[in-house]
Amino acid sequence: MGSYLVVLGLGIAGATAASEAAAGCGMYTGPSSLPPSWSPSSMQAHEGRRPPPSATNIVGMWKVSFFADDAAHTQVDFATVQWHSDGTEFMISGGRAPSTGDVCMGAWEQTGGSTYKLKHIALAYSSSDSAPPVVPAAFVGPAIMQQTVTLSRSKNSYAGTFTIDQYAPDETTLIVHITGTVSATRFTAD
Repeated sequence: MGSYLVVLGLGIAGATAASEAAAGCGMYTGPSSLPPSWSPSSMQAHEGRRPPPSATNIVGMWKVSFFADDAAHTQVDFATVQWHSDGTEFMISGGRAPSTGDVCMGAWEQTGGSTYKLKHIALAYSSSDSAPPVVPAAFVGPAIMQQTVTLSRSKNSYAGTFTIDQYAPDETTLIVHITGTVSATRFTAD
């Protein structure tokens, strides 16, 4: 019981110190530096490209950016994401250190002609790469991300909304909730 309270305390302290919530695959640690090719304006430049012949839906690999619905439209994360034909999804965060939980997986389904919903889980940690640093690393709890996105007519981009709920290790105590927008461009072999 004592170790549970320590882990819970570390998770709450980490979330409070960051002043924002869990994002992507781990605790939010402040604005990250979005690579220029991942900026929303750069992503729009890819809209006119032809999708791969097999890309008739959301299945494929994507470069994704997440922005919070706060006044500053804060960048929450950027990532590479794979949507698989079996209804599973895999994401690797570019804005999180591996020691804080940069890999997450989910399940998706098509809900309309070009609309999809996704729910994935990230296992968040506080570590030496967190603010404040925590050594040894401690499990903060699961973060549940849900997205509703619409695939563009060209099938080369999608956009939509997301929510992230960071829970304590008990999986029921909500530490933080964020909402925002997500945008993505298809990553191809071209």
